[in-house]
Amino acid sequence: MASKTRAAGTCTKCGNVFAVRQSDGGAIEPIGVRQCSCGGTSFEVLESGPTDPYATSE
Repeated sequence: MASKTRAAGTCTKCGNVFAVRQSDGGAIEPIGVRQCSCGGTSFEVLESGPTDPYATSE
């Protein structure tokens, strides 16, 4: 099972900040939404937190 880390992330298109999950492979996905309100789907991690014990790999 791949682990995912919770972090703060920012939309690369407009700069909005989201809670995100980052997988071991580097994929970053916002938590609770599929994309930013501006339509952006690319995010960068601002800072990392502890591994999310409830995350599931898809």
